[in-house]
Amino acid sequence: MDTDLTLLQDLAPDILKIVRQRFLVLEQISLFAPVGRRVIAEKLGLSERNIRTETDLLKSLGLIEVKKYGMILTEKGNHVLKEAAPFIDRIFNASNLEKDLANKLGIERVIVVPGNSDRQERVFEQLSQQLESALDLLLPLGKNIITVLGGATISKAASHLSTKLSRYRDLLFVAGRGALGESVEIQSNTIAQVMASKTGGRHQGLYLPENIPAEALDILIKDAGIANAISNIYNSDAVIHGIGLADEMAKRRNLDVITRSKLREKGAVAESFGYFFDQQGRLIDQVPRVGLQLEDLGKIPHVFAIAAGAKKAAAIEAYMHHAPKQTWLITDEGASNMVLKGK
Repeated sequence: MDTDLTLLQDLAPDILKIVRQRFLVLEQISLFAPVGRRVIAEKLGLSERNIRTETDLLKSLGLIEVKKYGMILTEKGNHVLKEAAPFIDRIFNASNLEKDLANKLGIERVIVVPGNSDRQERVFEQLSQQLESALDLLLPLGKNIITVLGGATISKAASHLSTKLSRYRDLLFVAGRGALGESVEIQSNTIAQVMASKTGGRHQGLYLPENIPAEALDILIKDAGIANAISNIYNSDAVIHGIGLADEMAKRRNLDVITRSKLREKGAVAESFGYFFDQQGRLIDQVPRVGLQLEDLGKIPHVFAIAAGAKKAAAIEAYMHHAPKQTWLITDEGASNMVLKGK
């Protein structure tokens, strides 16, 4: 069966995504019937135009009825939904470990690759492969804007992407933040450029200092290039970001010794989007930053967090208190086992 599916995907690479999308539309109608297109669009993170196309087709196939009070499944639709569920589960859904972890963290999906990146460098290639597969599954065909944040893990994952992702897609990778005082290789501007190069897409930088006074920013964002980059960030189809260790990120952000000491005293274990959190997810401190903000993630259809290694377990658990529901975490056994054990 796996061989047949691989052949099918080579012949028609979009077919499995279409099958999954139509299954999800049927499933949502079943759950919320009678229901309108707008609700389904919001639940699935798709446009109303996209949902209208799908529901018109489902209606023509006799799977749904469209009433004045909303859409409902027909008897045939209920049968198809029931019969298709095992197939969809077999192809797309997670293992028990991944389901348990997603439930514990309160997010849509977790993908776990073998190994522990703290000791095995090869794990990063597997993380990248899973990221590419997830993007290929979820991103619609045509134009897509992908906002990319910085960090060592994202940088390593970027180097293993391929042109497979750009088949039937026009990809624009946008840097999601200004530059930190860190190695160029792990800045979001560089990573966006690498991802574009590896996939055959385009990239757009955000060439601003990370910590810039508000009055200076007000002047700079009037520049057409900067304004366009910021607009693209907030209209992204997907975001790819990491989860940092508090101590490491405090150093990368050049925080002074007193501030770093206070973060340690308050139990900070994680940093993401300029926020520092303790193990219970409580906000400890915030560093102003230019670019995508944590509170804006809920508006973006697809969010991918990549963090791996046993040492990242506490940081992952702390950040996930604030992750939007549609987040997909891509991690490894080293981190996932520690999170599930509560250590």
